[in-house]
Amino acid sequence: MFKNIFSVLMAMFLLAANIQVASANSGFKDVTSFKSEIEFLTSKGIIMGYPDGTFKPDNPITRLQAVQMILREKGVTDFSNVPDPGFIDAKPGTPRYGEIAKAVQLGFINGKVNAKGQKYFDPQGFLTRAQMAKILALAYDLKGSYPIAFTDVRADHWAHDSISALAANGITAGYSDGSFKPGVNLSRQHFSAFMARYLDDKFKPAKEMFAHFIDVDQGDSILIQTPNGKTILVDGGKRSAGEKVVAYLKKAGVTSIDVVVATHPDADHIGGLINVLQSIPVKKVLDSGKVHTTETYHEFLSLIDTKNIAFEVPKTGQALSIDPALKVQVLNSGDRNASDNNENSIVLKLTYGGVSYLLTGDADVKVEEDMITKFDVKSTILKAGHHGAKTSTSQAFVNAVKPAVTILSYGKDNSYGHPTDEVVSRLKAAGSKLYSTAESGDIVVKTDGKTYSVLAKPWQGTITPAPQPPAPNPTPTPAPTPTTGDARIVSKDLAGEKVGIKNFGKANINMTGWQLVSVEGNQKYTFPDGYVLKPGATVYITSGQSAKHQPPTYLKWTTANIWNNSGDMARLFNSNGVKVSEVR
Repeated sequence: MFKNIFSVLMAMFLLAANIQVASANSGFKDVTSFKSEIEFLTSKGIIMGYPDGTFKPDNPITRLQAVQMILREKGVTDFSNVPDPGFIDAKPGTPRYGEIAKAVQLGFINGKVNAKGQKYFDPQGFLTRAQMAKILALAYDLKGSYPIAFTDVRADHWAHDSISALAANGITAGYSDGSFKPGVNLSRQHFSAFMARYLDDKFKPAKEMFAHFIDVDQGDSILIQTPNGKTILVDGGKRSAGEKVVAYLKKAGVTSIDVVVATHPDADHIGGLINVLQSIPVKKVLDSGKVHTTETYHEFLSLIDTKNIAFEVPKTGQALSIDPALKVQVLNSGDRNASDNNENSIVLKLTYGGVSYLLTGDADVKVEEDMITKFDVKSTILKAGHHGAKTSTSQAFVNAVKPAVTILSYGKDNSYGHPTDEVVSRLKAAGSKLYSTAESGDIVVKTDGKTYSVLAKPWQGTITPAPQPPAPNPTPTPAPTPTTGDARIVSKDLAGEKVGIKNFGKANINMTGWQLVSVEGNQKYTFPDGYVLKPGATVYITSGQSAKHQPPTYLKWTTANIWNNSGDMARLFNSNGVKVSEVR
């Protein structure tokens, strides 16, 4: 009897372990995304389909499948004389033992330990995106640092360096919202994309350009990392911001700067550059040429001279050769005979593919009028002139630039009143999405030359309302006290992708604005507007391939796998953002 059961179990294990026994036919009827990558891998015999002619692209990758595919790619076929890793579920003589033991010997995967202290491999366990990142980084010795941090991968995350290395090597770019989703199971199609990108550069996404608008309080500092790895630093904020700028550059992986641009000699633009010149090698400095008698400007020039850094005053209209993938044109420079520093601001337009940036320094309305008549100033992203002062960003200029995004760099509660209401109103009326360093801190805009994303929360551009005559003694109406109710998480099925939430109170709870959070992946489900959970009722939030939407009992989150099967905390927040329930 025992032998019969054992034989059946072994047959099931063999079937599960060899799901890729179909021929390397790439015409899978269920493949729509990453088709070229999957065809490339199947042609090499690295990954295969199922016997029914499907690929099942959304199915998660198992630990055994990952081992098999990496070994195939490496051409490893000899599994004899491999040290026994000591797993209780993969012993010598059991199916696939040789492959598992070889992978452990090569050092790109290891086992787990159960509550009894026993080592096991868990061949059919799923791999998260973070786990797969570490496996690939180890298997192929991937190194490198990505210029920006994924929003859900902290610096102390156990897979941070591996995820950063994958991104630095063009194997992943994360999601458009700036996240990586480390706790989400890696699907077969995404594994195919990762592996194909490693093997052949033609599958890699287009090279990215990063524009970092560094929060330097009341001032400007912009780091540009070009598609081919060149670095441009435009201004450095005031002297007190210098240390922050240097730290930011180093965190972004900058070890040298190709071009430093001092737009004009005002202290809130060049002060921090002194720390930069003292701390990081600089190949060239572009200066407005506007002579200034301040001690800060004198120290700035002295450092350039002492370090023998190439120095140039660019001409209006000049094209700067920094990166062949990037067009950089000077729209204004210090070749004007103007007495005001702001009129001498260097203005740069940078264009990568179909995405352009207009960096205006403190250029005023006179400069804007001049640029409109001479150049095509239309740009995707505008760094508003002079921190949003009314002396810049005229209506005519906004009309000509037509910015989809405007970055306002200024200090919170500054004494200058920047940005002014009229400038903010003007930009909002033009449909430009506003971002503020005072509100969001550091702002990063990344682009592949076709699309772009801003890694910050948009600023609503709150305008100070115009004074109104006093109302005739209105009777105040007290604001209603919000009712949150007693709702709690009562069940959590990680494998089944289902979380139950029950109303323990005696009144209806309007769940509008409530959120369920997967802590491991930092993913949030927001209840639909108007959804009501009745007293004693339980609602199930479902995800994964079996997700269903049958209100009021079942609400569908997504068809993607959300919960980390190896452990994921669930948290429930009410409409006030207060955590009301938590299940580990």
